[in-house]
Amino acid sequence: MRPRRWGLIAVSVSALLVLSGCGESVSDEDLFEQARTVNLEYKAAVAEVQLQILDGDWRILGYGDAPSACGDGSYQFDLTRGTPEGWRIDGTPAEAAHRIGAWLDENGWTDIKTRTYTGDVPNVAIQAAKPDAHVQRITIDFSPGELFDSATVYADSTCEPGDAQTLSELTLPGTAGDRPELQKLPPAEHPAAPPIFGYNEDGTARYWPDESE
Repeated sequence: MRPRRWGLIAVSVSALLVLSGCGESVSDEDLFEQARTVNLEYKAAVAEVQLQILDGDWRILGYGDAPSACGDGSYQFDLTRGTPEGWRIDGTPAEAAHRIGAWLDENGWTDIKTRTYTGDVPNVAIQAAKPDAHVQRITIDFSPGELFDSATVYADSTCEPGDAQTLSELTLPGTAGDRPELQKLPPAEHPAAPPIFGYNEDGTARYWPDESE
């Protein structure tokens, strides 16, 4: 069964609770909510790009819900998705990159660049950014193969104010040393599937929109 579409998260940047100035802070609850909004908007923007390449399940090579530090007191997310075995590029890698580059340009992405590799590597990659959707950089790498081709999407979110370690603890149930077993993340996911961010108290993955709210 095809997963239901969850659409773009309709929260404006101005609605985010931003840390500003020296010494200011937000509560743990507000930090979690801000990070959740950033994460879902970022994933939604990346998902729209994925759908231009394959409207089907993608392999999850890096889910994108674990914050990492990016400077002094800030965090960001990164994700990686790959096409499944058997997938084929429509045309050449250069043609695929040109098509996705045109779509990115028409849909508000900036800093669009095409990259090729040295030597005999036939891959073609395209990079872009969409800061207003919290995407600092997306890279789509098209690689031809004998048995099947592949497209790999790498995406980094914008760097946001907040401590990465604190946020990481907030996404997990219980406390360190006293946590339930966490539900494993799926090996593959459709771009339109409800995304996971954090866990419930029993260790099950927390999908959004959260139907329990």
